[in-house]
Amino acid sequence: MIATHTARAKTSPATVLLADADQDRAPQLRGMLESAGHRVITAADGAATLRMLSAHASDLVLCDAALPDLDGFEVCRAIKQAPATADTPVVMLVDNDDELQRERALQAGADDVTTKPVERAALLTLIRSQLRIARLTMQLNDLEGVVVTLARAVEDRDHSSSGLSEKVAHWAMELGTAIDLPDDQLTLLYKAALLHDVGTLSVPVGVLAKEGHLDAGEFGQVKRHPVVSEEILGALPRSEPLLPAVRHHHERVDGAGYPDGLGGNDIPLFARIIAIADAFVAMTSDRPYRRRRSRAEAIQTLAQGAGKQWDASLVERFLQLVAETVPEIRTAG
Repeated sequence: MIATHTARAKTSPATVLLADADQDRAPQLRGMLESAGHRVITAADGAATLRMLSAHASDLVLCDAALPDLDGFEVCRAIKQAPATADTPVVMLVDNDDELQRERALQAGADDVTTKPVERAALLTLIRSQLRIARLTMQLNDLEGVVVTLARAVEDRDHSSSGLSEKVAHWAMELGTAIDLPDDQLTLLYKAALLHDVGTLSVPVGVLAKEGHLDAGEFGQVKRHPVVSEEILGALPRSEPLLPAVRHHHERVDGAGYPDGLGGNDIPLFARIIAIADAFVAMTSDRPYRRRRSRAEAIQTLAQGAGKQWDASLVERFLQLVAETVPEIRTAG
């Protein structure tokens, strides 16, 4: 249903699900909507509204607060709580002088409220605005999908690093969870970890896969990739919380990292977490220029670098996680 909704929302007409039991008002509202070029499907009670929304992908729901059985507030809440319909705009019809209904509608998750009796111009303007917002939101989500595709492209260039970004994101999430980051921060951390190396698209494959030491010019290309990652992701709406992590995941707590030579707690927390997860996954994975290291070797390297390359307290907690998840580590390394 989501794919159908996304594809159709980019074209006209939009489909509006009208939920209204009033036998006089409902035909009038339908006529208003159809005269504005919208396709309209109808329901006369709360249960029917949810059934119709499940069966027919809709771009917007116009819902009367006073539905029989489930009232409009319950219907709105159900729509917003279901992952498949959470982004579908809901406009509630409430009584003109009832501030309590208006407040209840907004608390239930309604995107906007209009009053009865309905004024045609105001209703159509409001619906047009909500449909535009919904389409922009989907475009933003599509853009985010493009960047994730770029992250996959990074891995596919040398045909040897498939799945590494997901592994880094997994271990970053595990460490973030272990230090009690809230859910909204964990979501941002996961995205940052998944996309942290997108800037390596600017580095020639031959440099990334080179056996032996890189010369100064080649290492300079590699060292630019966090900045390029930041530049690529900076064009993505809502990406600002991710940018410090992708820029600084190669900094060292002793100040000897790049690109800015930050040290200690000046390095953003997400960057310190991703640096540890990235190092562990890199060490325990086969690369074109070397074989994977054993789990014991990776643990020893992290322990030796604690307080120098990596945040000591985070390394300590990470190694506890490694010890607690032996079966997963055996599959990875």
